[in-house]
Amino acid sequence: MSGLINSAMSGLNAAQSALMITSLNISNYTVTGYNRQLLLMSQAGSTQSGNAWYGNGVRVDGVQRQYDELISRQLMEASAKNSAANSQFTQISGIDNMLTMDGNDLSDALQQFFKNIQNVVDNAEDPAARQALLSNAKSLAGQIRTFQQYLDNQQASVNNQIKDSVSAINKYTSQIAALNEQIAKLSATGQAPNNLLDQRDQLVSELNNITAVNVSMQDNSMVVSLPNGLTLVNGNQSTEMKAVPSAEDPGRLIPGYTDKLAGDIGLPDKMFTSGSLSGVLAFRREDLDSVQNRLGQLTIAFASQMNIVQHQGYDSNGDPGTDFFTMGQPETYRNSNNTSDTMLDAAFTDSSALKASDYRVSWEQGRWTVTRLSDNQVLTPEVTSADGKTHLNIDGLDITVNGDPAEKDSFLVRPLADAARGFDVAITDGSQIAAAAEPGGASDNRNAQAMLALQDSPIVGGSTLTEAYGSLVSFVGNETSSLEGRCQTGQQVVDQLTQRQQSVSGVNLDEEYSLLTQYQQYYMANTQVLQTAGELFDAIINITN
Repeated sequence: MSGLINSAMSGLNAAQSALMITSLNISNYTVTGYNRQLLLMSQAGSTQSGNAWYGNGVRVDGVQRQYDELISRQLMEASAKNSAANSQFTQISGIDNMLTMDGNDLSDALQQFFKNIQNVVDNAEDPAARQALLSNAKSLAGQIRTFQQYLDNQQASVNNQIKDSVSAINKYTSQIAALNEQIAKLSATGQAPNNLLDQRDQLVSELNNITAVNVSMQDNSMVVSLPNGLTLVNGNQSTEMKAVPSAEDPGRLIPGYTDKLAGDIGLPDKMFTSGSLSGVLAFRREDLDSVQNRLGQLTIAFASQMNIVQHQGYDSNGDPGTDFFTMGQPETYRNSNNTSDTMLDAAFTDSSALKASDYRVSWEQGRWTVTRLSDNQVLTPEVTSADGKTHLNIDGLDITVNGDPAEKDSFLVRPLADAARGFDVAITDGSQIAAAAEPGGASDNRNAQAMLALQDSPIVGGSTLTEAYGSLVSFVGNETSSLEGRCQTGQQVVDQLTQRQQSVSGVNLDEEYSLLTQYQQYYMANTQVLQTAGELFDAIINITN
């Protein structure tokens, strides 16, 4: 009789546990990161009675998470790649939208400028035509600076996004480290705390969407690291990252960390292979810098050639022409890790030979090496000496070396970054337009004709102004379209893997409802067994009495 009661009680306890797990699954149906749980049961040990072995009911062995590590890892990889593509697409689509807005077509503004030059050609002696050209030139300069200001804002936004991403990474890694400690302590009892495992996995998934991470297990603790080596979490310890100024350009923030001995250390972009932070870095490196340099190349070519022609002519007062436009000059940066005090200066020598690129200049093994960053091509500069200083000539630039470099000193030269920012009209009156080829010719328009000829001249790296701007717009449009396609494809992969993951780990309400009914019947059946055992026991007592 006791065996019957014990067996029924074990079934009753198992049914109650099964109902609790099913209820837990149902209540967590909408909880992000929850993995469905399953009650593990097995036969209890048997007892020999006479020549037979009789079972002692059912035993609850534990609660198991429905978790597939392979699918989860594949989903994390796909999600990180999709986050990177979406992040980069969001950034560049802003530039694409700005370029296609009504009134922002720089090509139309340039055509209008040359249309006003044509009016001066037709009416060289008319002050109104000259003043209209001056007014239009100011409008054009304002439009180019507005474009540049938008790009400057994008650069500042990238810095802010890097700071926000680093802050979020630190939040996640510190929480993962804390959960590691809790899970390690609780797992010592032999049963893993499933709710904490779910929380830790969800935190890793969210961290992975910011920056792709590698995950491994060590003594019930999760070790989280960047794909190229830096450990972010090890046991209950986490590495605090920070946004630090780039050694090459202090105006740019990059992800990094603080070493106890070396101080702040910046991490190269290649350490961030996917995730939203990777997308932001790729946007700055591949898209934003390129657009800014293309705009600068167009601006310098236009302003330089206009100034050259302006200097060749004479204004309404018979005076030689002065600069028509001002423009920003090249920027140079000394790497903060250099061991010498050597500085570089740069100046334009041939605006038509300029490339839309920044340059890294290095002193190694007794010679200068220049890398054009737009295509990573290593160039051999023409090295000359003047005024006791070394000059490096490359791509329409003259780079002056001030000082004696040390081995592995490096410098960043950004010839076009400030070009559009400093672009403005230098003359203040229409009479200063040097339309004449000779002094004293009020109706002489020959130099104005030379200005007009610039419209169709290949002055921007072998292209006309209109072609160069069209190339810029095409670059942005193609990159935007390509990234949009990658986002759509990436999302499809994420959706497919999510479905696979949910088929294993997700809660199906129909299935849980069916189990709920099943376990309810299981519970009621065991109570019926107990009731039967009680009635039999009462019958035995009555017979005895």
